[in-house]
Amino acid sequence: MKVTKPSDLKIEVTRSFPVARQKVFDALTKADQVPGWYEPKRMSLASYESDLKAGGSFRYVFQRPNGKKIEMRGVYREVEPPHRWVHTEGYDFSPLTLIVTNVLEEAGGRTVLTQTIEYPSREERDGDFEGVASSAEEMFARLERYLTASQ
Repeated sequence: MKVTKPSDLKIEVTRSFPVARQKVFDALTKADQVPGWYEPKRMSLASYESDLKAGGSFRYVFQRPNGKKIEMRGVYREVEPPHRWVHTEGYDFSPLTLIVTNVLEEAGGRTVLTQTIEYPSREERDGDFEGVASSAEEMFARLERYLTASQ
């Protein structure tokens, strides 16, 4: 996995997976698959809803062991299955809204995911960089285990 700052406002995460693009796309977007792998450290995924189309929305609700819930939500701007989708992303505890672009490319029997996260300012991007890097490493490792176990 590679995490970089390609511009003053962006973080880019690149990770490859040893399965076909459609399989990665489905695991990242389908309501029946996301709960099989998407759980951040020290939280559980309480619910996930998604209307995967331009103008559609998504909502994740996570629960901490103490019972506190955290919501992540957004709106899809563009959806081109299984190649590309762009959405906004926000959290109930923050006024920050991000723009996230996901691109899946097939290369040599693998699928390369490039996720670009755009921030409103360089300071917000820099403040989030380490958290994005560590959470992406954890989540994409979970995703790979899920993808390879279900082959």
